[in-house]
Amino acid sequence: MGSLHTRERRATRAQERHSHAAENAGRDAGVSQAGRSRRASASSVLRLGNDVCLPSEVEQLLLEVVADGFVLYCCGPRAAPCALVAAYQWQDYVDLVAIRRFDRIITARIPAPQHTQVDIFTPEIVVWAYEGPPQRALRALLDLLPPHHPRAPTDPYPAPPSLHLSRAEQRPMTIQLPPPGRAGNRATRLTAARIRRG
Repeated sequence: MGSLHTRERRATRAQERHSHAAENAGRDAGVSQAGRSRRASASSVLRLGNDVCLPSEVEQLLLEVVADGFVLYCCGPRAAPCALVAAYQWQDYVDLVAIRRFDRIITARIPAPQHTQVDIFTPEIVVWAYEGPPQRALRALLDLLPPHHPRAPTDPYPAPPSLHLSRAEQRPMTIQLPPPGRAGNRATRLTAARIRRG
């Protein structure tokens, strides 16, 4: 995988809140407070098993998820995780990617009102979900309207069971926080795209 180059952006308050929550989860999962001592690189986290060969389009879409500022959770041993989860915190929502197999991926947006705790590994409610081939599922999430957009999905319904990861599946866990300047990239990119479209 190639290196990721993005311009530095100021993190949103919601992203900072999510980063602090991820750091706290990292302490529970055995990651240092700074998240540096056991943090995996993007290329090592984006592998399920040792012999997976990703189509270049899927690899590029996964790199776009990383570039957007998602927090990455490698669930299970780093050499052969049972799942990868990526989460992006908006003010009142979380966008998720859950990958157990690279031939079928689920993406979702879950409500996460301020001052409430939401377990991204066992969400109860979603306002949007897409499960299918990786290219379509990742592209659908990357192009999903920001939550503050008038046409963004807001009607809640039960979360698909495929979004749920048991505690046993989550451990051990490696957490990769986005660099501080990358934490708000998704919001910035989607806003710029909407302005370009008019």
